[in-house]
Order: sequence, then C-alpha cells, then structure tokens
Amino acid sequence: MDISTLMKQVDSYTNEFTAFRRDFHKHAEVAWTEFRTTSKIIEFLQERNIPVQFGLDVINPEYTWSYPNQEILEKCQKRAIQEGANPDLVARMNGYTGAMALIDSGKPGPTYVFRFDIDCNDIDEAKENSHRPYAEGFSSIHENCMHACGHDGHATMGMILAAVLYENRAQLLGKVKIIFQPSEEGDKGAQAVVMKGLLDDADMAFGMHLYPTDGPQPALAGTQKGLYATTKFDVTINGRSSHAGASPQTGNNAIMAAVMAISSMQSFLQDGRGPTRLNIGTISGGTGRNVIPGKCFFRAETRASDTDAEKRLFNSAIGCVKAACEAFGCTYDVKIMGSCPTGSGDEDLAAQIVEATSIVSDLKTRQLVLNNTGGTDDFAYMMEHLQNRGKKACYMALLTNITSDLHNNYYDFDESCLPAGVKSCLAILHYFYEKIESGK
Repeated sequence: MDISTLMKQVDSYTNEFTAFRRDFHKHAEVAWTEFRTTSKIIEFLQERNIPVQFGLDVINPEYTWSYPNQEILEKCQKRAIQEGANPDLVARMNGYTGAMALIDSGKPGPTYVFRFDIDCNDIDEAKENSHRPYAEGFSSIHENCMHACGHDGHATMGMILAAVLYENRAQLLGKVKIIFQPSEEGDKGAQAVVMKGLLDDADMAFGMHLYPTDGPQPALAGTQKGLYATTKFDVTINGRSSHAGASPQTGNNAIMAAVMAISSMQSFLQDGRGPTRLNIGTISGGTGRNVIPGKCFFRAETRASDTDAEKRLFNSAIGCVKAACEAFGCTYDVKIMGSCPTGSGDEDLAAQIVEATSIVSDLKTRQLVLNNTGGTDDFAYMMEHLQNRGKKACYMALLTNITSDLHNNYYDFDESCLPAGVKSCLAILHYFYEKIESGK
C-alpha cells in the first residue's frame, strides 16, 4: 500500500472537505430524517462507482428506536427533495436513512469497518455574527436542527475515505466497510445496523468522533474508555382537568405529579459503583392558568458508568413517577426512546492505532486513551458486538479546536482537522496490511 500517495490524494480533497461539511451543516437533519444527507452521500459514492447499500439493506426496522410517524417522514422527505436530494434515491430508501460503502479488494483478507454518524442535534443554531457559521452563511436553515456535535464533519470524512480507498482498491486486502450511520443522537441507530448483520463478518471496527482539546491540534486518541450506559425515555402523565378556583378538589394535577416525580428522581443519583447522570430535557403540560392540568409530558434520560447502576437509576426514576401519580390520582405511560450499553475500546488495539498513526504528519500529538466523562455513543453496540466475538474495536477521538460546548447552539470546529482524520484511518489500514504481508 503506497501510503504516501494516498496521503497526497487526501490533500487533493481540501476544497471538498470544507464544501461538504458546510453543506451538511446548513441542511442539518435530526435522527431518522437524514434523507438529504443520505442522498448526497449516495450520489457522491455512485458518481465514483463505489458500491453502496442503503435503506432496508442497512437498517433492521425492528430496532429503530424513536422512529418518526409517517407525517413527519413525508414532511422531511419533501423538504429534502426541495433542497436538492435525489427523488429516486429518497423513494428507494423506503423511509430509512443511512448508507454503507463496500470496498472489496477481491483478495483474501480481513474485513475492517469504519463508522461515521450523520445526524444532527435538536437545537436552534445561534444567529449572531460572533458565530462563524452564521457570519459566513452556512448555519442551519432548519428550525431545531443543528450540527452541534461534529457529525457533519464525520460524514465528510467517511466520504473522502471511501473515495480514496476505492481509487486504490487494488492495493487493499480483504474488505473495508464504511458505515454512514443515522440516528446516533439519543442512541437510536447503531443497534438497527448491528441487528441487520453488517458487522457480523467484521474483524475490527473503528469509530471516530471530534472532541475539543486545549493542547496542540489536530491530535488523536487511540480510543475512548468508559462510554456510559443510558436509557432515553418519555413520560406522559394523565390527570383530570377542572376549574382551578371553583372545584380544584375534583381535579388531578398532572403537572404537580410530574414535578414531584422529577424532584424525587434526584434522590437516587448517588451510587457507589460509579458516576451517574439524570436529565430532564423537555417538559410541557396544562392548557390555562385557571385550569387544573390534565396532562403533562416530559423527556428524560439516565446515564451511568456502570450498567447495573444505570438500570437502578432508571428503575428508580420510573418508581418515582409511579409514586407521584398515586399521590395525585394520576396515571402514567413510559416509552423507551433509545438506549445503549457501556463501552470501552480495546487498549491493545488503541496502542496499535497510536503506533500506526505516527506516519500522519498532520497530527501534533497522539495518546493511548481519552477517558470519557459522561458521554454516550451507540457505537458501544458495535464495539460490544465485536468484543463478544473475540474481535477488536476502538472509538477514536480526533482532537481539535472547538468553540463552545458540544450540544451548544454556538458549537463550531476547525475544519482543517478533517484531512488528519481520514489520513489516520488510512494509516491504520496500512499498518495492518503490512503486518499481514510480513506474516506477523
């Protein structure tokens, strides 16, 4: 594998790195509605004759957490087409976003998987000139949709990686699968990919995520350790409305039940097995000031560094809902919207990644691990799938300059890091191909 030539080819895509990232950023799409994003990825691959699968060929619909209703899907499909998605491709997706490029060398060898997520956050992007995407005209044009976690950069890296690898497929061994995964936010998409069987033949799997650093950048961490387990859930509390002044005693206040439940949940955060998190993301209820509210709805999530601790916290949270509803004479419904297990990359593989990427001159530093502090990513499903079969997986961190926090409406990142991410993936393949060819 002529790695120096491949590295130069990555540099030839400098304009595309910026253009695609900014295009995806401007047309941000939330989980399971990434029709335009998926269409643009497929078109890029097909223009280069790269074999690509999509729709029901990459998604098992029985595992699509929080899948939207038909009205939302049709609205988002129509919007995608109006904004440049290929109508034929959108129709052939059959309502399921995401894609996989398959690069087959035609020679025996391992199967390597690289996963890049493509969805955005449900956040309204800042509209101020101090925010670069807004000032330069590529901020999101969609309400409550913003790439505030770098997935626009991830998708771009996956496309360029596929293009360079396919152009040089004669130098490869075995197969490379590049998965453009939908619906990572909320931990809703990876299980559907895993249960479709796309990783069943994989020998190694690699994920990559942009993360901030105060040090020299761009830099790379071989893997992250300690992805949290999580459960995402919606709660609907049903009470009974009545006149707040004349007959409050005949009502059952759904908002008060929700407030009591939410307050009580905080009592169960402490756990000796590891750190935990609880968040109430949205809450709505009631119809008027002088009406006892008959309904309240809220979205919540539990997280923990230990799977059993997360299960306890979630079960305790639901217990709080039950107790509060009994106290106020209400009923409730809980719907699981997403989940994923804990996850850690294999440190021996991470050490090989650090060694392999020593040839990437773009990288200022490399480190073995980045210790996770509360984050989740459903790439944990993919790591678990391989590790349970005695295979290896790592969740790499591409460290760069990032403004504001992740999941903040002022989020932005330095696009110059993206070529380093693609070169790191190429260096990893080069490293393992050399081992195979040398018989080590």
